[in-house]
Amino acid sequence: MGSRMSIKTRIAIAYARTKLSSRKVSEDVENPLHEWVQLKVRNTFKQDEDFRKALGRSKLGEIDRAVFEEYQLHRFRKQVAYVMENSYYYQRKYAEAGVVPERIRTMEDLDQVPLTEPADLAEEPFLFLCVSQSRIARTFSTSGTSGKNKRLFYTREDLLNIIDSIAAALRSAGLKSNETLHIMFPAVVAWDPSLMLESACKVAGLKSVVCSEVDVDEQVRVMRERGTRVIIGLTSFIYRVTVLARERYDLRSLGLKAIICSSEPLSEAVRREMEEAWGCKCLSQYGMTEMGLATAIECHEQTGLHINEADFLVEVIDPDSGKRLPPGEEGELVWTSLSFQGSPLLRYRSYDISHYIPPPCPCGHLTVGKIGKPKGRRDAATKIGLGERIFPVLFDEAIMQVKGALNYQLVIDKPSFRDRLHFTVEYSGDMERGRREVMEALTSLDEIKNGLDNDLLEPIEVEMREVSKDFTPKMKPIIDRRQSYDN
Repeated sequence: MGSRMSIKTRIAIAYARTKLSSRKVSEDVENPLHEWVQLKVRNTFKQDEDFRKALGRSKLGEIDRAVFEEYQLHRFRKQVAYVMENSYYYQRKYAEAGVVPERIRTMEDLDQVPLTEPADLAEEPFLFLCVSQSRIARTFSTSGTSGKNKRLFYTREDLLNIIDSIAAALRSAGLKSNETLHIMFPAVVAWDPSLMLESACKVAGLKSVVCSEVDVDEQVRVMRERGTRVIIGLTSFIYRVTVLARERYDLRSLGLKAIICSSEPLSEAVRREMEEAWGCKCLSQYGMTEMGLATAIECHEQTGLHINEADFLVEVIDPDSGKRLPPGEEGELVWTSLSFQGSPLLRYRSYDISHYIPPPCPCGHLTVGKIGKPKGRRDAATKIGLGERIFPVLFDEAIMQVKGALNYQLVIDKPSFRDRLHFTVEYSGDMERGRREVMEALTSLDEIKNGLDNDLLEPIEVEMREVSKDFTPKMKPIIDRRQSYDN
C-alpha cells in the first residue's frame, strides 16, 4: 500500500509540474519573476478570445504597461462576472450597487465596484464560496480584528497558482533548482507556513529543508550540511538566530545569496544588522492569507516590493473616502484576486498603509509595479502626546538599531493628564548600556520629544529583560490601556 501511495504521489507531483508556468522560465534569465508574469499574459492572450478582442489585435507583440493594464482589467471583468454568478455575497452586494462587468473599461471604473470588508468575510465565510465543497482542496483560517476567524477556501487549481507564484518569487531571489532553501518558521506559530513552503518546493522541483529549532548550533549545522543558499522565515525568528549566532560563527562563510523575511515587518535597523552578519541581501516579503500568502517580494534594489500583478490587482485608496489615490500617495492597500476560484475576494480592504510605485524598476521589471514597504495596519496606529500618530514600525526602527535588542513591547496608559509609555525590551548584552542606548534612541524620536517638551508625556520608562531560552513569536508591539482616546 505504501509504495502504491508513493507512486500515486509521484504521478500527482509530475502532473502538477506540467501546470506550473514558473518551470517554463529559464534559470539563466536575469529576472525570472518578470519573465513569469509576461508568460502568464501571453498564455491568456493565446487561450482567451475575449482578451484578444479587448486588445483589438490578433498578435500580442511587446507587453508594455498599457497592454498589461488591459490584461488586468480583462481578468477583473471575468472575476466580477464569476462571483456574481457563484457567490451569494457578491450577487447580493453587486446587484444592490448596480455593478455591470462590461462597464469596467478603465482603472477609474473600478470605483463603481464596492469595497469588500474583512468583517463581512469573518461573519459569513461560506457566502463567499464559489464552488461546491467537493472541489475544495484546502481551507485556511486567519484571525480577524473582530476576534472571529476568517476562513478561505482554495481549489486544487488555486493551490497550484500559489505554488507557481512562490516558485517564481524564490527564483527571483536567486534560488536555483540545485540549491537549497532553508525554511525557518518556529513551530509555535498559529499556522505552519513551513508545510506550505516545503510542499511548494517539492512540486516546483526546488530543494528545501525545514529547521524550526531555536538552537543556533543546530540551525548552522543544518545550513552547512545541506548547502543552504537562501533562507526564508519569520523576521523576528531569523533575527534572533542571527544575533545569537554571529558571536560564535562566521555566518558570511556560509555563502548565502539572500534572506527573505516573511510574516512580520522588516525594519531597516534589523535589515542592516542581518546583512552585515550574513553578507547578503535581506529582502522583505508581504502576503495575506486572504490572497494566498504569496503576493509581493522585494527585488535586490530594495526600493519596494514587486507585486504578482498577473494574479492580483492592487489599488491604494483614501481610507476615509474610499477613493482611489494616484501612484506615490500613501493610503490603504486594496487587493483583488484575479485568479482564485474557491473564495475569490474583490477590492478587499487590507487596512495596511503603503503606496503604489509604477514600473519600470532598475532590476529589469518593465510591466509590474511595486508597493512601498507597508508601514503598518491602519488599526494598529494610535496617538500620543499632542496627537502624534504612532505605528509599531516607528519603534522597530528606533529600538532594533540598538545592538543586542531582540524584541520589545510598549504599554501605554494614562494615570493623569499625561500619557505614560513603558517599554519592555528583550536584550542580550550589558543591561545598563542597553537601557541607556534604547532610551537615547527613543527620546530622539520627534513624536516622543514633542510630547515631553509640551508636558503631555511622563518620562519614558525602559525595562530590560534577559533573552528567553524559548522563542515566542513577536509580542503585540503596542498595548494601549488608556480608558478612551482618539484613534
